Amino acid sequence: MFRRVRFRITVLTLSIVVLLYAISSLAIFTIVRHVVYYGLDDNLVTTVRTWTASPTLHTLENLPQGTYIVMQTPTRFLSNAPPTLQSNLLHRFASAPYTEHPIQWKVPGGPTLRVLYLPVSSGGSPAGYLLAARDVNPELNVLLRLQYVLWEVGVGGLLVAALLGFVLAERALRPVYQAWQRQLEFVADASHEMRTPLAVIQSNLGVVLEHTDQSVIDNLEWIHNAHSESRRLSKLVQDLLTLARSDAEALPVVQQPVDLSVVTAHVAELFSPVMDAAQLRLSTQIQDQVRVLGDEDRLHQLLVILVDNAAKYTPPGGHIHLQLQSSRGLATLSVADTGQGIASEDEKRVFDRFYQADRARAREDSHGAGLGLSIAKWITEAHHGKISLTSELNKGTQVMVQLPVLTQAPKN
Repeated sequence: MFRRVRFRITVLTLSIVVLLYAISSLAIFTIVRHVVYYGLDDNLVTTVRTWTASPTLHTLENLPQGTYIVMQTPTRFLSNAPPTLQSNLLHRFASAPYTEHPIQWKVPGGPTLRVLYLPVSSGGSPAGYLLAARDVNPELNVLLRLQYVLWEVGVGGLLVAALLGFVLAERALRPVYQAWQRQLEFVADASHEMRTPLAVIQSNLGVVLEHTDQSVIDNLEWIHNAHSESRRLSKLVQDLLTLARSDAEALPVVQQPVDLSVVTAHVAELFSPVMDAAQLRLSTQIQDQVRVLGDEDRLHQLLVILVDNAAKYTPPGGHIHLQLQSSRGLATLSVADTGQGIASEDEKRVFDRFYQADRARAREDSHGAGLGLSIAKWITEAHHGKISLTSELNKGTQVMVQLPVLTQAPKN
């Protein structure tokens, strides 16, 4: 599919280049041709005017090379044209009408001329004619060379344009191809993540259906397992929907003043019993009145993801520190833990969808599909912020989020 698209883009680019070059070449040739002929005609007219002011054989012999004049009156005949050319001129224009402007004429077996055919008057009455001609073969050769140059440049440019079109098409399609690959991986990973909870639900409900003679209490274990996996599946679907809508920019992010200090303190309070149950210690260092512009619900979700992720990968007896401070126009939110940490080669991929560095490092009671940090990254970027992660194996992990501080209330 992408090869066909690349080929079409290359052909389209090449067609546009050819069309533009053809138009520009035609314009260049037309302009140059007009300038050349205008100069020739002007020079011929000027020569005739100068010579007719003193029409003698001496001045006739001093005309520029390639310029010929034949003048006949009842009393005089003057000509500097070779006999053959003179004969051809007289034969061609003997019965022709006079010309107001030079015309072009190709002498049979001879040069191409610009010819001016004028009447000669004496006392206001016609007294003969004057033929002035200029050999334009040198100028025609220049125009012919110009045509060759334009053609050669066009052929060379066509090859270069084809190569550039291919390269540009390849470069333009690369992000699309990468997005397509990510989409395929996303669908494959989503299918894989959904397969496990669906299989668990089906198997547990299958056990219940096999023992229809037993009471609900007897089957409570299987029902509980199915319910737990259905909740996990529901959260997975919700996360997938969030990411899909964020990709399509169909997920609105409300922009209003938010006291991030209050939101952070509230999340810490919510996780306090969770930390106690997991035998973890949660400490906080929250600066008061740190205000940002954003969506309070999304910022709350961001904090929940970061704290919950830290709790998942910190063993019992570990410590999680939640910190919020404001400095130099930035609100810095930090969640640090004393968990197992992440290998350096995995740090660059932790924000990829469905990526989990090592499931074995998570607590047994934790379940996740590797979407949390992807959503956290989207929320951060939707608030014009930056998110980063630093970690060291067997020492812990720190996730840092920086958001622009709201320095003054927005104007209504």
